Amino acid sequence: MFKSKIREIDNCADESMPLNTLSHKNLKFIVFFLILVIFLCSYVVFSFINNSFESSKQSNLYLRPRSPNLGSAFVQRAILIFYPSNQEQHYFPEIRWLYRSWIEMMKDESRNWRTDLIIYTGNYSSSLQQLGCVLNEIRSNSTEQPQCRVFLYLRLSAREIDTRTEKQRLFANVHRKDLFDINIQRSILLYKNVKKYDYIDSVNIIAESYPTYKYYNFILKTDIDVFITKQFAKFIPVTNAALLVGLGGYSTPFNTRRLGRIARDMNWQHANMTNIGSTWYGSPYVAQRIADLTLDAMLHLSDNEFAQVERDRKLGVLLWPDWHYGVLSMYGTHLAVNHLLVSEKLGIKRANQLLDQSTTDPDPNNIEKNNRLHLHCWHTNKEFSKFEFKAGKYNNIHPRTLIHNTSAQAYAMRIALESRLMTLDELAQRLKNIGTSKTK
Repeated sequence: MFKSKIREIDNCADESMPLNTLSHKNLKFIVFFLILVIFLCSYVVFSFINNSFESSKQSNLYLRPRSPNLGSAFVQRAILIFYPSNQEQHYFPEIRWLYRSWIEMMKDESRNWRTDLIIYTGNYSSSLQQLGCVLNEIRSNSTEQPQCRVFLYLRLSAREIDTRTEKQRLFANVHRKDLFDINIQRSILLYKNVKKYDYIDSVNIIAESYPTYKYYNFILKTDIDVFITKQFAKFIPVTNAALLVGLGGYSTPFNTRRLGRIARDMNWQHANMTNIGSTWYGSPYVAQRIADLTLDAMLHLSDNEFAQVERDRKLGVLLWPDWHYGVLSMYGTHLAVNHLLVSEKLGIKRANQLLDQSTTDPDPNNIEKNNRLHLHCWHTNKEFSKFEFKAGKYNNIHPRTLIHNTSAQAYAMRIALESRLMTLDELAQRLKNIGTSKTK
């Protein structure tokens, strides 16, 4: 009986062995899976920290701060914008706050540095005259006081073609043709094909107006709805041949692949740089090369990659963000920059931690710690919002209450409110005072 019990136990043990083995295998699989998950999570966290660290190092990689030696050298810079003079009521508040931030920045600038504000527009309005802007005057030397300079520019939508002679009107002022270098054939094609595109002139001024800005060591090509920070007073690109591009939020896997294919169709190179912004800071020559090729790319895209209903905006934002005619200039810039990176080995770097920073950031240390050079108003109703500002929603805020708040949000709010409260004559006088301090 005892032996039979032993055999019974042995039989039970034999029957249970497959279950134990299976459980052991399951346990090994679960442990392996958990280790894999931990590894993947660690990799993601490490990548995020590393990318953040790399972003924070951009100021060291792409910028050189003002040093005693550099401060004693003459540095010439210009901020370039296109201003649609026929929409003054809508855009002039932005001109005022950009102008105010430009003045504020120059308080911290070296006495030997000069930063001009250049406005390309169709009309030398009384408002621009009150701001002290000079008309059609190119900077002639490194000691001249900083100036607001207006150059009369005929926007593409106004360049009508005479049906009898087939000649196109090209200049707002025919007596100053020397200020522009226009590709006439392309101008005609742009007029016929993309004149209704809202942002074409912001690129075209850089392509055609090189004689007006080639004198400078560095230019900042930007939009109107921006603020120049005090950090801009202290930093320039590492070399005169470098150009930094800001942040653009158009890239998706679909349009990145599509733009790569389009580059091949055009026999252009493609270096896989994505999300290239509309703000450029650096070499005038490199900026002109980008703008020149961007226009060619925009013509190709409009003609070959968009249907008429898309060009007419009848689809609205239905295809956004994968493919959208409203960001045609960004697609064109994408193709131009990627091609030039390979074909001409130009020193173009993405600086999305330096340029096009948000005006809604409440962090009081962010601007100075991370060298935010330039704030850009995005489409938001959060403070600071250009829409809320223009609607008068901030009129009950006094700028004096923000004077000690160093966040991007407060800086943009204070500068915008001050620009609204100051008269144009007061703004112009502030510019004169800074100019005088630089030439004493």
